[in-house]
This record gives sequence, C-alpha cells and structure tokens, in this order.
Amino acid sequence: MPVTKLSTKGQLVLPKAVREALEIEPGDELLVEVEDGFIRIVPRKKRRLVDVLGKLPGHPPRKRFESSAELLQAEREEVRKRWRK
Repeated sequence: MPVTKLSTKGQLVLPKAVREALEIEPGDELLVEVEDGFIRIVPRKKRRLVDVLGKLPGHPPRKRFESSAELLQAEREEVRKRWRK
C-alpha cells in the first residue's frame, strides 16, 4: 500500500501509482469526505460536452482516438468524403 505525508501547509501528494490507477491529472477535482474516522478521496467525474451529447437522441457517441496520428487520419478521411460529394 502506497504511503504519503501531509505537508506543513496541509497538502497531500498522491503517489504516482494511485494517480495512474484512477487516471487523475493535475487540475482534476477530488471529493473529500470524512466517515467513521477515515478520509475518503474520490475523483469527481469529468463531464465533457461530447460525452453528454452522445447520450441524446440523434447524437451518436464520438469515437476516442489512441493517438494524435489516428485522429489526424480520421479527419483526413472525413474531409475526403465531404469533397467527393
């Protein structure tokens, strides 16, 4: 189990393994609760407009790309389709 320390300013550093496991990055919001003498820290869910739109009728969910090269290739193909019409 990873260990961390509270700084003199009350700041807590989450170990890298924890940040990676929860996929949290600098600037992400965390909810902090105290329950039965324990501290619970929960990442606040990120809501992106494209994710919300994907749940509405008539708006298909957008594909997520693994790399910028894959995204650029998809964009090029979309441009080619539009110009062919």
